[in-house]
Amino acid sequence: MSDIPKEVYLNGRIVPYGEAVVPIEDRGYQFADGIYEVIRVYSGQIFEGERHFARLERSAAFLELPLSPGVASVRAAGEELLRRGALREAQIYIQVTRGVAARAHALPTDIEPTVVVLVRGAVVPPEEQVERGVAAITASDTRWAHVHVKVIGLLPNVLAKQRAIRAGAYEAIFIRDGYVTDCTATNVFAVIDGAVTTPPKSNYILHGITREVVLELCAAEGLPHAEAPVTEAQLHGAEEIFVTGTNTEVLPIVTLNGQAVGSGAPGPHTRQLIAAFRRLTRGVGARAAAAGH
Repeated sequence: MSDIPKEVYLNGRIVPYGEAVVPIEDRGYQFADGIYEVIRVYSGQIFEGERHFARLERSAAFLELPLSPGVASVRAAGEELLRRGALREAQIYIQVTRGVAARAHALPTDIEPTVVVLVRGAVVPPEEQVERGVAAITASDTRWAHVHVKVIGLLPNVLAKQRAIRAGAYEAIFIRDGYVTDCTATNVFAVIDGAVTTPPKSNYILHGITREVVLELCAAEGLPHAEAPVTEAQLHGAEEIFVTGTNTEVLPIVTLNGQAVGSGAPGPHTRQLIAAFRRLTRGVGARAAAAGH
């Protein structure tokens, strides 16, 4: 299957991919003045759509960006693209920018947002990476102070990810003032003194949907867990580390800055959560069918 979608939703219409063009004075292009969401589809069913669309609305409100059309229309567009592409395992990418106006810092009035929806096949880590785990490095967190807003301006994330790739690692874990925040495209968890621990929600981390789901799975599985500050020293001494994300799902980190994490293999808490997450997501289609969807 080609990675390039055949069709794209752009500003109220589904058009061929090659015809989906945006003017050069779109504020997303000139100011990164926009927001986005990535939503996973399992067995043809949108996973945690309500939470994703609620976060899209929160991001729009923070930027004072009119979300027009509303989330119901955007969701319908994603579902129609899924249907047309006959995709069962997929990801939906949504991007909303403020729209097109002559370049000026002040927010323009009376312009329509640019809304794009793309649907592609799901891209997940290879099974070997899940089984054996991957490497990570740490990186100084130089991002702006509103990481909880899912904006399209991601250059610090991109550069940190590239540093990780050059080091032979999968991910870079951000450190701000001696404390762990999150990663370039994922949230991070560490098992500390037997408890699955992740940094608490703040403006310095992305409020990941998969992060929330994993915390709920910890409770359901009876695993000790906490949302608590994690120092860089605690991260280096953690018994286990794993990262979570819409496409990454639950992925073990087995080396950090070239040093083994715990035993150097995925630990028991991580393996238990991988299995629980797979039971949850791989059952989406069956549950939808049982409900008559």
